[in-house]
Amino acid sequence: MDDFDIREIVYFKRAGAENTNKAVALAVERCKEGDIGKVVVATSSGDTGLKVIRALDGTNIAVIPVGLSAGSKYSGSPELEDNKKEFEKFGVRYVQGVLALSGVERAVKKRWDTAGPVLVLADGLRIPCEGFKVGIEVTVMAADAGRVSPDEYVLCIAGTGRGADTVMVVKPAYSSEFFDFSVREIVCKPLTDGIKHGTV
Repeated sequence: MDDFDIREIVYFKRAGAENTNKAVALAVERCKEGDIGKVVVATSSGDTGLKVIRALDGTNIAVIPVGLSAGSKYSGSPELEDNKKEFEKFGVRYVQGVLALSGVERAVKKRWDTAGPVLVLADGLRIPCEGFKVGIEVTVMAADAGRVSPDEYVLCIAGTGRGADTVMVVKPAYSSEFFDFSVREIVCKPLTDGIKHGTV
């Protein structure tokens, strides 16, 4: 028996929402291997979450849409509220909580124009791509909400801005145990050249 596994990673030529349909299709294909019971999806407006819910409808896989905290751009928007009603029709509950990789530190940055260790960590996680950081963040939020467990592997879907361009298999952690988090597989991600600074 070989002590390695060869897996394909799909690299999108550009980051962004244009990759959403392909990223969701790749996520569904990865779920067919049978070892994934839950999918966490970053969805600020609810659009991407609804695409994933529909794509996995009829399976035994639980979809956990995770959005931005109250007071953010999409919080309470008609678009999000309409999508949340659609989630309910599928029996899916939306997770909304404090952003695990900014939270109070964003207020510190606004007031004193300085970044604490959490914002620095978040910026470091953007090096592979924005979706890498977002996928980790929403999975931690789902763990803190009790929707996923550190004792299971889950698939997470995230992106750059709107839509999806990054899919990973991860082992969750609570925010209080953040460094127990594990990225097990990368299914797809965009080709990127570093990160844009000053955007945290």
